Amino acid sequence: MIKVRSFSHTAVRVSDAERAKSFYENVLGLKQIPRPNFRFGGAWYGVGGNQIHLISSEKREGGINPLGPHIALEVEDFDEVKRTLEEKGIEFLEAPSNMAGRQLWLLDPDGNTIELRKES
Repeated sequence: MIKVRSFSHTAVRVSDAERAKSFYENVLGLKQIPRPNFRFGGAWYGVGGNQIHLISSEKREGGINPLGPHIALEVEDFDEVKRTLEEKGIEFLEAPSNMAGRQLWLLDPDGNTIELRKES
């Protein structure tokens, strides 16, 4: 059984990272927080104990897209999550092992991307 511990972040696809950062900082007044040095543009913002991730990415249709809009949930037991999804025959993508923490992505019944994650 999957046990969600907390809400982690929401990710928003942006077409122009600099324009988006200006909006989130100068209009909404958010402060950037550190983010890994990804190959794609974007920024992370802290909002209370949660985060907003801006991801510079072209819109892709269909399939699981970790770089598109998604919600992320922190889980208690990552291995149990994988076992549960495999038992239920639910397709997912898993992040490479060199990422911070462990992450996987799946689609809900309407095609929305969900990230399930466990910090190291």
